[in-house]
Amino acid sequence: MVSKKSRKDKPGWKLFNEYPITEYKCGLKAGDRVVLRKDLVILDDKGNPTGEIHSRGEAWVVLPGSNLSPNVVWFHQADGKRHTWNDDATIPEWFEVSGRNEG
Repeated sequence: MVSKKSRKDKPGWKLFNEYPITEYKCGLKAGDRVVLRKDLVILDDKGNPTGEIHSRGEAWVVLPGSNLSPNVVWFHQADGKRHTWNDDATIPEWFEVSGRNEG
């Protein structure tokens, strides 16, 4: 996975090719299934809505994370795309666990 660097970093891209994180600080684990608690409006780099909306109840799967970005949770969205979210107190506000990875 290639991701645009934070605006605070130098312009460019960094390659994510290893995903060893299987447990996140927020308590989610790779393989957990979650659903959105409310509609999620996707914003562009300037904070404007893109027109893309993920609906309340949409199911996502927690993916293993990267050491290059240890403070984000990686998800597999219902549309097949990957999405990252800050590994912080906003996780339970936006996501409800619908199935646990017991492995």
